[in-house]
Amino acid sequence: MHRQVQDRYLPPDHDAFVAAEPPTGRIIVIAPTRAACETIELAIGLKIETVLQKQHGEYIRELASARKGFGIVAGTGTGKTLSIRPIAETILGTTDLRVGVVNREREATPETPTWNIIIVTTGIARRWFQDGDILPSDTLVVDEIHQTSAELELCLALGKRVGCRFIWLSATVDPSFYARYLNAAAVLESSAFDPRKAADVKVIRRDPMAFLDDKFLLSVQKEKRGVGMFLPTRAGVEAAAEVVADKFPRINTAFYHGGEPIRVLRPFLEGEEKKPYFLSMTAAGQSALNVQGLDTVVIDDTRFTNIIEKGKNVLTKLHLGANEILQMAGRVHGRVAGGRVFILSDRDIHFETLRPTEPEFQLAGDSERVAMTCADLGVRADELELPIPLDRIAYKKAMALLESRGIVENGRLSRYGKLVEALPVDRPWAELLVNADDELVPYLAIMSSIESLHRMTREERDLSNIVVPGSDHLTAYNLYAEAYSNCGYMGEVYGLPRHLFDESIEQWAERRGVLVKAIEDTALGMASVFRGLGMEVPTRLVPARDHIYRKFTDLLARFMPFDLVIDEQTADGHDARVSKTSVCGSWGAIAGELRYFADRSGTPRAGIEGTQVSLELIRKYATRGEPEVVYDPRRKHSPLVMRQRVEYFGFELDREVESIEEFPPDLASKAKAILADAMARGEARHPSVKHNQEIVDEIRETYRRSGGITPRLGLRELADLYEQSIADVSSMDEFREARISLDADAIVPAADRIRYSALPGFTTVRESKVPLDYDVEEQDGTRTGVVRLRLPEKLARSLVESELPAMDRPLRFTVLRGPRGAVRAATLEELQEILARPWSPDEVDDDGRDSADLTAAERHAKRIGREIREKSNRTRGRDTGGRKGGPGRGRTRGRDDEERDGKRQRGPKRPGASRPGRRERIEKKGKPGADGGKVNPESRGGRPGKRKFRGR
Repeated sequence: MHRQVQDRYLPPDHDAFVAAEPPTGRIIVIAPTRAACETIELAIGLKIETVLQKQHGEYIRELASARKGFGIVAGTGTGKTLSIRPIAETILGTTDLRVGVVNREREATPETPTWNIIIVTTGIARRWFQDGDILPSDTLVVDEIHQTSAELELCLALGKRVGCRFIWLSATVDPSFYARYLNAAAVLESSAFDPRKAADVKVIRRDPMAFLDDKFLLSVQKEKRGVGMFLPTRAGVEAAAEVVADKFPRINTAFYHGGEPIRVLRPFLEGEEKKPYFLSMTAAGQSALNVQGLDTVVIDDTRFTNIIEKGKNVLTKLHLGANEILQMAGRVHGRVAGGRVFILSDRDIHFETLRPTEPEFQLAGDSERVAMTCADLGVRADELELPIPLDRIAYKKAMALLESRGIVENGRLSRYGKLVEALPVDRPWAELLVNADDELVPYLAIMSSIESLHRMTREERDLSNIVVPGSDHLTAYNLYAEAYSNCGYMGEVYGLPRHLFDESIEQWAERRGVLVKAIEDTALGMASVFRGLGMEVPTRLVPARDHIYRKFTDLLARFMPFDLVIDEQTADGHDARVSKTSVCGSWGAIAGELRYFADRSGTPRAGIEGTQVSLELIRKYATRGEPEVVYDPRRKHSPLVMRQRVEYFGFELDREVESIEEFPPDLASKAKAILADAMARGEARHPSVKHNQEIVDEIRETYRRSGGITPRLGLRELADLYEQSIADVSSMDEFREARISLDADAIVPAADRIRYSALPGFTTVRESKVPLDYDVEEQDGTRTGVVRLRLPEKLARSLVESELPAMDRPLRFTVLRGPRGAVRAATLEELQEILARPWSPDEVDDDGRDSADLTAAERHAKRIGREIREKSNRTRGRDTGGRKGGPGRGRTRGRDDEERDGKRQRGPKRPGASRPGRRERIEKKGKPGADGGKVNPESRGGRPGKRKFRGR
């Protein structure tokens, strides 16, 4: 029985909301963040003459009254957000603006239909589109459209599908894409740049910490400057502030990043902070914050961004783009007299030549979100005009996953899927909440609102008496529970109950190494979950211990909505290391979210943190597959077997194999088809296979020489002939004794075979004898006979068209390169181009051609090339710690670049959980130990032996 869910962010009465639509339509303002909603609400209540109003005020009102879509690209300090009020007054035809906000903090109410301006975040806007609450008569105002996200990009596509008009506001980016995509009648550009206040810009090749030397800081102190430094990471931001505070305590120092509440910046935003000051920030402050008194900007030319690779978000270290540099420098460039900009970079940057570029989109990395939205609307993904092309392979995989989990049925969200979609948390957590009992709900509601234990804490943290061994999720819950127990109380915000915290939370967070903003965001998120479930927010939180761990892991194992890693390997065979900040060990099964990052060489790696699940629970909820009949050529005496797999969410845990001697009546036809296929492939141990091979080769060669006129004897056709020959066989003994011979004359008459065999097998090129290989090419159902010149590589490299022989059919070309495989080409020019490459095609991968269509020489070359590749791959696997077997096989563990910086501690053992074995003693090489030459591996810093999770 599933738990009932109500989406509290949709209008309570859809019909009443639609019926109350004003004649002019509503203004729906889409904001990138919850904080931006509050800023926009305040801006709509103000009447201030801005730079944008002075430059384009009349034209903006003209475009708004004409009901045309348009865009505004404005630099910092021009007042683009303040322009929403006059735009709304013009469109609505009234100054009576009834403004409401719907976000995670403020849900929809019965008064929502009376609002004519509604401010929503991107995720809630998407849900309103899915519910049909946004109509064609509405006007969409998209603030900070340059802050791309998968949700925003999906909202743009849904708005185009509904037929809304778009008015979009952007910082300094290239607006050409948005102008085309959103059918803008005009794009207005405004800037507060004053050429007389152009900053002094310098590009310096120095590390950020080295740049903050005594000389620079002394000049800041003497000149009483306000310095803002932009760094890519939270740790870097905090380290920079610490360095400045230690060296020059008279410089007022602070830092801000995504894990800090905005209130830490209030003195800087309101001009109360006295100079000199130093403020280090991540990109969170590059465009949305106006710091008073700022006259110096230091920019580290580094960013970590998600690059979409094969449908996955891979966190990659890159240089800053032109948009980021211009926005950061725009804090002072052209706005402040005597401004200074320092760009710390290892590349040559000509600041004067930088121009805005188009934004980078993120939608390709969230195919599951697209799939669920399309299923809810009942449309195909290709029916949506998305900003960027959809990764169709990733989309199909996401749809297959949702269908296998019962969320999507017949292309639409199922009843279960609608319950999952209605909760304001990620899909895996929503599934657990819908299926959990009341005791687990408080734990799940809090864990689902925490991004991760790693993002919740600083590098230096104290988790004593908090850790739940083997579970990052429950450890994060315990941190929140302790924060609430020590510093929290039940209160209300906007009339909604929520956990609040007093000032002591700052001291607690400092002692524990926890980010205060993460605690506050968790309180906000868990309150919205309880409202969606129709439950009261708990006033008391019980720490998670063994009982809850057992219940949580049982729920996890039963439904497994997360990514699963067993022995640091995914179900598709890729390595996934346990994060070094995790409290889980590297052994056994871990359920959590896979995060991808690029190492120092740019190679994508995967890391995971989550909760360990015992082997006993995995086997308890594993499924036994349907029995299948297979032919295993490695089994000399009993190759025909019945195989049944025990699987668990993509992992093969066990395999049961039973030999088949007598064919069961219900499997007799299947068994004979399998045997015939094995004979056609040459895998079956039967004397007729070798005896008939000469006939098979002759018929195939006749087919190639005839240009496809005679019957083709491919693997499928040959298997059908063999299956007819063994139709009366009912056991393996009868199969071994059967005389199975092919009648060549019945397939191709002898006269035809003789006639086509008389075709020449060699020709002369440059007085050299060159073999001819006949072949058949198929295209659009038409067969064309061709002949291949099998050229020596030296001759092929220098051959010209005039030297080619005249033949009765089109010429093709082949060069055999021994262990490097074969090179095939349709033209001489193509052949010489491939030969000039460093690798042969067969060295990279097989071309997928049926081996029956290849000549004996080509089959030999492909086999040698394949063996060389396999040997190379095995060697590379040993060198890099890769696996030689499939999932669950043991391997030597390597260390990636992330783990070289520090050694991750193993999680402590949990009673009843699967734990790797350990060798009691090992032989010590060199100097003997105190126990007679044997030492414990842990006593000398080595790793104990491990018994990996194995499948048979």
